[in-house]
Amino acid sequence: MKFFLKNKKGFSVIEIIIACAIISTSIFALVSSASKGVQLSNQALKQTQATTLLEEGAEAVKSIRDNLWTDISSLTVGTTYYLSFDTTTNKWSLSTTASTIDSIFTRTIVISAVNRDSNDDITTSGGTLDARTKKVIINVSWKNSSNTITSKDLSFYMSDIFN
Repeated sequence: MKFFLKNKKGFSVIEIIIACAIISTSIFALVSSASKGVQLSNQALKQTQATTLLEEGAEAVKSIRDNLWTDISSLTVGTTYYLSFDTTTNKWSLSTTASTIDSIFTRTIVISAVNRDSNDDITTSGGTLDARTKKVIINVSWKNSSNTITSKDLSFYMSDIFN
């Protein structure tokens, strides 16, 4: 009976190794979770920034239209354009000179012709050309953390509302 009642003092080497393994595994799991959380947060930030750039692009194209419809109607259909803002005139303009935003995002704008059928509805085939309406497609693209291209698009129709 005396054998079983011996006082144990301290930890054995095996208990210390098991405790270290449990602590190490817990710390690794926490660091891994935090790393994934930061990565997802960065992806969400880029998505939000891209959405904001799409909205800004739409408003900028509408601003160009509001200044002078011929600035839109004279553009070559199907050509890729880039927005730029002139701080001296405080006006947006479209050019074919490529540009990036914050060295991350590329925003492109493509203007397409619009045709209408006999009911004056927009049609994708046939119909007659409506010179006072254009289709605008805005694209924002960027490289994500895995170095692949991600993009978001926004398309809408725009008309010469002042004539």
